[in-house]
Amino acid sequence: MPGERNERTELKSSADWLETHSLHHCGLTLSHLLSLCSHSQQAGGCDRSSRQLWISATALQDFELQLYRAIEMYHSRIQWLSQDSMRVFGVVKGSKLGVLIDTSDVSSSSDRLPDLQHNLLRLIEEQLCAKEQLYLMSFNTEVNSLRHEPRDVNAVRLQEAREWVLKLDAAGGCNLLEAVKRALTHTQLNSLLIILNSCPAQHTDVVCDYLSQCMLGRDLAVHSVAYNSSRAETIHTVKRLASATGGQYHLFSAALGVVEGSTDLDLLWGEIKAAREVLCNVEKMQQCLTKDPMLTLSGEVLTDLERLQLCDSGLIPHTHAAPLNIQPAEPLPTTSSDWLETHGLSAQRLDLYQLLAPNAYSPLKEFVPILGKTVSSTVHERAMDQCEWHDRTVKNVHVNLPLLYNYQRQLGHAMAMLERRILWLSSTNSRQIWGSVCEQRVNILVEMSSLNVHYRPYIQHFLRLLLQEQLANTQYFNVILFGSDIVQWKEQAVPSEPENLQAVWQWMRCREFEGGRDTLKALRFVLGGPPEEEESSLSGGIYLLTSGVPEEEMAVAAEYISERCSVRRQKLHVCLFTGEDMPSCPLPCYATPADNATALHQLAHAGNGRFHWVSTTGIIESDDIRILIDEMEKAVNYWEKASLLVDSLTQRCRGSAPEESLSPTESVLALSTQSRGRRERLPPPRHTTLTQARLLLKEKSQSPQAAKTWRPNSAKANIPPARPVHGWGPVDSVSLSKQRGVKVSQSVFYMEDGQLGMVFKTYSKPKSVWKLITPLKLPKTEEICSTKRWLKRFGINKLKLDLHKLVSGPECTHQKTLVPAIRKTVSAQYCCIFPSVQLNGRVCHLRLSCGELRQYLTETDRLLRRYCQRMQWLLKGSRCVFGTVLEKAVCILLDISGSMAPCLPQLKRDLGSLIWEQLHKQRVRFSLVAFSGEIRVWRFTLTEASDEECRDAVQWLEQLTTHGATSTVEALQTACGFADSLGVYMISDGRPESSCSLVLRETERLTAEKHITIHTVSVNDQDSTANEFLQNLAHMTGGRFHCTPAEADARAANKVLADGFREGEEPELPEFQSDDLRRLKEEIDKLRLFQQQAKVFRLMFFYISL
Repeated sequence: MPGERNERTELKSSADWLETHSLHHCGLTLSHLLSLCSHSQQAGGCDRSSRQLWISATALQDFELQLYRAIEMYHSRIQWLSQDSMRVFGVVKGSKLGVLIDTSDVSSSSDRLPDLQHNLLRLIEEQLCAKEQLYLMSFNTEVNSLRHEPRDVNAVRLQEAREWVLKLDAAGGCNLLEAVKRALTHTQLNSLLIILNSCPAQHTDVVCDYLSQCMLGRDLAVHSVAYNSSRAETIHTVKRLASATGGQYHLFSAALGVVEGSTDLDLLWGEIKAAREVLCNVEKMQQCLTKDPMLTLSGEVLTDLERLQLCDSGLIPHTHAAPLNIQPAEPLPTTSSDWLETHGLSAQRLDLYQLLAPNAYSPLKEFVPILGKTVSSTVHERAMDQCEWHDRTVKNVHVNLPLLYNYQRQLGHAMAMLERRILWLSSTNSRQIWGSVCEQRVNILVEMSSLNVHYRPYIQHFLRLLLQEQLANTQYFNVILFGSDIVQWKEQAVPSEPENLQAVWQWMRCREFEGGRDTLKALRFVLGGPPEEEESSLSGGIYLLTSGVPEEEMAVAAEYISERCSVRRQKLHVCLFTGEDMPSCPLPCYATPADNATALHQLAHAGNGRFHWVSTTGIIESDDIRILIDEMEKAVNYWEKASLLVDSLTQRCRGSAPEESLSPTESVLALSTQSRGRRERLPPPRHTTLTQARLLLKEKSQSPQAAKTWRPNSAKANIPPARPVHGWGPVDSVSLSKQRGVKVSQSVFYMEDGQLGMVFKTYSKPKSVWKLITPLKLPKTEEICSTKRWLKRFGINKLKLDLHKLVSGPECTHQKTLVPAIRKTVSAQYCCIFPSVQLNGRVCHLRLSCGELRQYLTETDRLLRRYCQRMQWLLKGSRCVFGTVLEKAVCILLDISGSMAPCLPQLKRDLGSLIWEQLHKQRVRFSLVAFSGEIRVWRFTLTEASDEECRDAVQWLEQLTTHGATSTVEALQTACGFADSLGVYMISDGRPESSCSLVLRETERLTAEKHITIHTVSVNDQDSTANEFLQNLAHMTGGRFHCTPAEADARAANKVLADGFREGEEPELPEFQSDDLRRLKEEIDKLRLFQQQAKVFRLMFFYISL
């Protein structure tokens, strides 16, 4: 076999080997064969032209020869895998390997143990000698290892391994769980080889759950082998270990000397089976070539051809004259919303807050009269963990580790089920285009207007797929075509029988594309008539396939559809198809594909249906898939919160132990030990005031009798006042605790001379400033507000991601003290334990763990992507030129002085985009004012941004010409007269004709006692003096200054934001003068700096561990 010698040294698994030797990689699949065919066009037929495939006999023979060679190559690899140690144990992956060998007396008897030892020696000679590190362990009732730690592989270590294998002895049972626990404590291992001879003493689910939990966030390959065991329990255990960990399994029978099953062999046999299926199709094509040089596709080949991607328009089948390949009827599917009612997180009781609710408590805050202030409870710091609730409040939670581990396992199963559902929704072409057809009575409404004449092959193909794959599951159906006229196939819906499906396909192929897109008329035709008798008992649905919005007003159409669908109990599902590689129909000046999708989305929801948007490149938007993705995001959020609770509890339990060295069982034991260790002994009772007085008198009289008979001479005796006793706690030093702000405990004793002495026992540690990094909740849609306001909610400081604050607490201070004896400044003892970093001019100790830094990098990466998304939004369309319009009442001042002549034509087009994109979309009341030497006003009152008014405003702008000087004061006076609450957007290129200070003083007078905000837009980024004036004018009234970025800067910024900030690359964003863009860029630069520092901190942990 080619490359066999190299593979013996590399020892690739079949999965890795097939990445470069599979049928798809070698170009030997059926789709590759069909790509070799050419099309021949013939006139005639009701579908204008029919095409047949043609391929030369030589090309077909070469393809067949390559298939036979591929099958021979796969057989050769199977023979290679059936030799030597690979026949017994398979291909063992990983450079740092842990080997777990079952030596229980049930399997490793006196006659079977020598055979196992012989095969293990061959494994060492052939495969283990090429590893970097080895860790050998045998397990029966007890666990024994060759070394306590993994060792580097050399000649001495290999000889020790051979001697250790020869000394193996069979005894006891099979304690697999204990062996796995011992092996997983060595975090440097990246692969485990588990050799089982018998069934483990523990249940298989227990071992698999423990392995899957401990492998979270860890790259570990598990290879399980059933050696010479024919018991079904052992084989089931080996396969379950492989499926639970995503590893491989290998079944070897020593009695027969053959491999009974293996992951490596299964993959190769699958490729051989696929190659033989392609060979069958090749043989059928060769038989057709002997009769006719033009190739007519068989049903199976045609079906495979139809399953190709939509983006390859050349591969869309044109043999529509062939009969439909109708699939057998299946039970009707359900929508994703109905499916989630029985399979969602709430249905499976996997809501994290519902799980934690019985043990969650709100923090208590009570007013203490003695202190004169409200005090919060501190019990959670020692016994509970804090968790952010769904209502943004914080609760104290008792964490049950076994319960959370089981919850995470069930959550993983739910995630896998949601992924399978998404794959099922996109498994067939008809569901990719139409969604899932879920009703019993269906009307198919297809647009056949002249606007879709370029999409004719696509639409015919889409309808053919629907007839073949989904309509057979319904009970009744009908097809209605609309363009210039409305044509229905039958007067009433007919049963979904194969004959009717074939007939409607032949009828539809002969229809022409003509007329306009009168969608509302077609919907009235379907919904306007009286309901039929069957509609009362059967669920009904209308599936509309269109390529654009209706010609009528959307509000009227939505209201009509909502009323009629509720009366007839039908649902309207809208399927939007947009072709990106075909010439599209002309759209209104304010319409975009996204706007069309938004309008049709509202239309579908008005009819209580679903919206589906597909293009030639695949699915763009789907309600069925979107609701599943939302559920998956909720599950991921629950998973992260549960992981944070587990990490917080285990970290608190283990103290300074490393994070990876504590197993789930050990963390539970540590928690119980810590809770038992918190019990404190009661201190001895205090001395009363009278006893203290007697002891003081003893010091003076030195007579025990006098001390016993002491009494005050009179009622005026100077007896020390009694201190109030509040409990049996230790004596506190009130003054010292007030000075230092911490609590101390002390014990009191009496010396031989009678004096009172005190010993300070413990000092409580000051609280750390470190807080747990919680998952961020970032908005998915853009909010119309300024960057300053947006960063107040989602800035680095607000989200508590300032790295310098996280590592600059009192516990992180680097302490140095002068020691008089040696006359040197010496660091504290713990300075050598924690890494030291320099922040803001001082040295601090890094008290963050490696796991906390990893969590910090994950959250900051999400935040950085969200910042990039926000900046892309700000650089898009009219927002790039004028900024974001925030107010609902706006006056736009446009400078049309003589200096604006070079840029006025472009400004007119950009202002048209501003009117349609922002003012019209946000329903802003507005007016336009043009100023130069004179003032020209479009409307003297603020006007609603309707379609008619927007068009009139655009036409008014087209009439403007440049002339005269710049009368800025008069323009501001006119704008401030529109309303007392207003947003003024002044667009200019420079300084006014009058004094700048005069303009500022007049602006201050005009906006006094009014809610008027002036935003300035500069179209000249070269004049710094003029821009400074515009900036001062905007900031005086709390507005924003915007300077249109150069085209090159905007293009460079969009490229950097689209590519992202990859590791190892340091792209820089251009400098912006605009307030919104500048603030967001500064926040991005700050966040990237924190990320670089956090990565350096993680490397420090790595070097310390070395």
